[in-house]
Amino acid sequence: MNIEQTVLEISGIEITKSILIDFQKLSSCSGEPIASVYADNLLRTMQNMRDKLPFYPYTEVVMALHDALAYSNHWIDYNASQYQGVCELLTSLINQETINNSSVETAILTLENLGFDTLPFGVKLDESLDLDKDNE
Repeated sequence: MNIEQTVLEISGIEITKSILIDFQKLSSCSGEPIASVYADNLLRTMQNMRDKLPFYPYTEVVMALHDALAYSNHWIDYNASQYQGVCELLTSLINQETINNSSVETAILTLENLGFDTLPFGVKLDESLDLDKDNE
């Protein structure tokens, strides 16, 4: 393992610890007005991770979760047990010696199984556009 990879992993672990603290706080006050403070901090920390460690495999999992939370403020819709499931998942990921593509895919599927929509930004096709082309 080279120095650069070690620094990335340490930085990723430190950011993850911050994310875990916010998830634990969000879990404990889910449904209460104070939850918005933790959600805001959590989303900012996730974006910080994306900016600092864009190619770190773990970042892909964090950003899938970010999308599920940020889209239309869906963080409000999730409950304490779902947030606890996220804490367990993230803890298990950072405890792995290495995170590969298979680990990332499994983690994102686990998020989906917990009820998080990790692909909320769907594309809707306007079929009327195709009809207009046919009439020209």
